[in-house]
Amino acid sequence: MASPSARNPSGSDASPSHAFPLGVRTRTVVSGRWVAAALTAALTLAVLVFFMLPEWLSAPRYAAPPVADPPPSPVAEQPGADTAQTVRQRLLAQEEAARYRAGSDTLRAQGAANWATQELAGADLAANEAASALTAGDYPAAVEAYQEAIRRLGEIRAQADAAYGRMLAEGEAAIQAGASAKAAQAFQFALMIRPEDARARQGLSRAEKLDGVLARHAAGESRELSGKLSEAREEYAAALVLDPEFAPAAAALKRVDGRLAALRFDQLMSRGLAQLEQSDWRNAEQSFSAALGLRAGERSAADGLAQAKEGLRRDELARLQQEARNLESAERWNDALAAYGRAAAIDPTVDFARQGIARSERMIALQGRIDAYLADPRRLYSPRVRDEAQRLLASLERERAGGPRLAQERQSLEAALQRATAKVVIQVTSDSATEVVLQRVGPLGRFQTREVTLTPGTYTLVGSRPGYKDVRVEVTVEPDAPAPRVFVACEEQV
Repeated sequence: MASPSARNPSGSDASPSHAFPLGVRTRTVVSGRWVAAALTAALTLAVLVFFMLPEWLSAPRYAAPPVADPPPSPVAEQPGADTAQTVRQRLLAQEEAARYRAGSDTLRAQGAANWATQELAGADLAANEAASALTAGDYPAAVEAYQEAIRRLGEIRAQADAAYGRMLAEGEAAIQAGASAKAAQAFQFALMIRPEDARARQGLSRAEKLDGVLARHAAGESRELSGKLSEAREEYAAALVLDPEFAPAAAALKRVDGRLAALRFDQLMSRGLAQLEQSDWRNAEQSFSAALGLRAGERSAADGLAQAKEGLRRDELARLQQEARNLESAERWNDALAAYGRAAAIDPTVDFARQGIARSERMIALQGRIDAYLADPRRLYSPRVRDEAQRLLASLERERAGGPRLAQERQSLEAALQRATAKVVIQVTSDSATEVVLQRVGPLGRFQTREVTLTPGTYTLVGSRPGYKDVRVEVTVEPDAPAPRVFVACEEQV
């Protein structure tokens, strides 16, 4: 029960509260001179509410189940009833009715009839009771019933997120079960709850493509059963193009890829083994490498690859050995040394490479010394150089690695040595008073004319005489040139 209205200090009645507990009627004492004016205003407001309020309220978007809400019929005033209070209660009841209809329309637009059927029916039942009370003029009861109906709508709204998640789960399950219509319906219900939701839109798109996906998947299964794995793979891949999230097609594609990889591995192994038997090492290496690419660490493929590499190594060494021998035969020692070096880089332990390198280096050194003598034969005029060249010739006679070129150059060196040791007679004239000395040979004494036999080279004749300046005459003896004539005499007095 509501407490009596408080009075102000002046003794006049306090203004009544705008909120009244449901089912309670109150009476306010008003001074007599205001009663007529209050009744007139209340009746005018009641007429406006009865005729204008329905037009102010917008029509609902989705029609709710029939709820008794007829226009209120005139109610006979009860003795002592407060007309203003009655009008306010009627307005409150109608406002609650409008709130209920707006909330109900919103939930129905979100598909609540599909995911909260019983709860929505309970709210409608409370609303019908409220409408009946409003028609009967029991406004407090109508307000209370509408508020109960609105509370139930709030409970339904609180279930929207859970219903959304349930619709998504049902749609996904329907896709996996191949029920395209059921999946589409579930995602459509989800979109009614969240119209702009990307997941629901994507789910609906998948559901709309599901029949095509299932057809492709079934075609893939048929071809897989018949052993046409490549064609099956194409069908599964096509299904995933339509729906990349379709798990059965993804699993089937992985399975077929595995079977294709196994077949490919077997083919590569068979091919590689056949290539080993044919000593086709290069192609065998490619086959076993490809097999290992499919199954890393596979022992059989690794062994095959090792055999292929060993075959390649042996073949390459044999090729380099033959190449080096051919270069040796052509006495191209620098090129032969390079070939032996490549062989040693492949396998430093092979004997032919180590021996070939030593032989090539020795022959290159010999060739260089011979070339140096032949490039400047005058060096052989020196006894020391001639001795070195003689020792070189002796070593060349013992060298078995040489060929025609070396033999020819040895002969050229021998001829150069012969020319360098040839005897050449020179004629020296003097004044019989000058003492002549031939350096590196000895004194010649005093004479008018004398012949001296020399080997090719450059010599110096020194003349001396008391009271005269010494003279020095240099003469070059060439093996193939005419014998020189030399005059040595001291003619300038001191």
